[in-house]
Amino acid sequence: MLVSVPHHLAHAASAFYVSGFDESLILVSDGMGEFHSATVAIGKGNEIHIIKQIPGLHSLGLLYGVFTLYLGFFMGLDEYKVMGLAPYGDARRHFDKLMELVQLKQDGTYEIPVLSRNLSWEDKETYAGTLRELTEMFGRPREPGSEISQDQMDIAAALQAVLQASLLHVLQHFRKETDQKQLCMAGGVALNCSANGVILRSRMFRKIFVQPAAGDDGTALGAAMYVQRYHEPKARCARMSVPLWGPEYDNASIARAVKGRTDCRVVEYSSFDELVQDVTRRLSQGEIIGWFQGQMEFGPRALGNRSILADPRDSGMRRRINHLVKKREEFRPFAPAVTAETAVQYFDIRAGEEPTYAHMLFIAQVRKPYQRQLPAITHVDGSARVQTVQRHDNPRFWGLLNAFGKVAGMPILLNTSFNVRGQQLVRTPEQAVDTFLAARLHALAMGNYLVVPAGDGRS
Repeated sequence: MLVSVPHHLAHAASAFYVSGFDESLILVSDGMGEFHSATVAIGKGNEIHIIKQIPGLHSLGLLYGVFTLYLGFFMGLDEYKVMGLAPYGDARRHFDKLMELVQLKQDGTYEIPVLSRNLSWEDKETYAGTLRELTEMFGRPREPGSEISQDQMDIAAALQAVLQASLLHVLQHFRKETDQKQLCMAGGVALNCSANGVILRSRMFRKIFVQPAAGDDGTALGAAMYVQRYHEPKARCARMSVPLWGPEYDNASIARAVKGRTDCRVVEYSSFDELVQDVTRRLSQGEIIGWFQGQMEFGPRALGNRSILADPRDSGMRRRINHLVKKREEFRPFAPAVTAETAVQYFDIRAGEEPTYAHMLFIAQVRKPYQRQLPAITHVDGSARVQTVQRHDNPRFWGLLNAFGKVAGMPILLNTSFNVRGQQLVRTPEQAVDTFLAARLHALAMGNYLVVPAGDGRS
């Protein structure tokens, strides 16, 4: 039997059915769904009951996207850049004016009339009507590629604050109305790590779960699980661990990928532990390493199997990677990966909440004593998008973190996605070697092999 699963239900299912919760409030907030941009539901057992929906036109994700366009970035692609830019600004300067765009209602919902200013077909395609109103309120939009002004940083800060205030408005209302103590989130807005961190620190909910592939890619998972519940009502799923579900390549496949290449040199180690010792030495000496191990990640975050790694203690490392490797804006931060056992020592994370940070979806403060010691992963406001790593989730990456900790004193590495600007995350060994060379990394660890540029004579 063919079962049709609506977009919002697929999102809700993608979060609730893998959360490990028996009962939960569910918030789906997206840029644009089929008919609704936000859905509030209660998940209980195998059932999902919708209790409130917000029409697609009144979308927090869409508002954030139009401001992304106004600030000179690509709408639908670069919202995370605006999130990274926000800490450089003063949210107070434009907060009241920007908050006027979102009308909070007593029933826990909201309306965003400025998104209805696009009347012609051309306006609807380009959001020109909304952009005209934003221009009247805040001045001319930023030209893509031009220098970012302090005023534009302040607008980004205010936008982030308005998003957070609006989400808290929804959650406070329905937390009180439903008495639910656990929260699941999905939809593109749930990828906003700063907002997620604010919700977590509000302590409205005892536990929070955000589906790692919270954007539209996660709806495939949700639709499949919703149909499973349709056919097997008693089916249960354990809490999702780190979703390393993609393709994996053994040492033989890796050997074939590098065989005959003249632009690189390959060293094979007799054991993975030997490779880790060499990679650790190189990282501690300031090298930038490509890390290609095990199964590829599902979702938008590099979680330690398709990563570029570096020493977070190096004050110049962030600029080096942004400028030379990723070729991206200087203001954008990098995330730290840390062993789960030590996370509370270095970051403002409560003991017992380490698994919440396993998917790199929540912002936490770097503890004061370590902010100067970890300049490459500490953002301008003292925050970091933390990823905690447990041994049973990813033993190879966990082992590397521990080995680095023995040398550096802290089991923490800068972890960014293994790709360059405009490229998808590398998937195959061939793509890994090509990207490693194009990005001019110092070395690439794949399986039990270490790849270095052909002219590198170091052992």
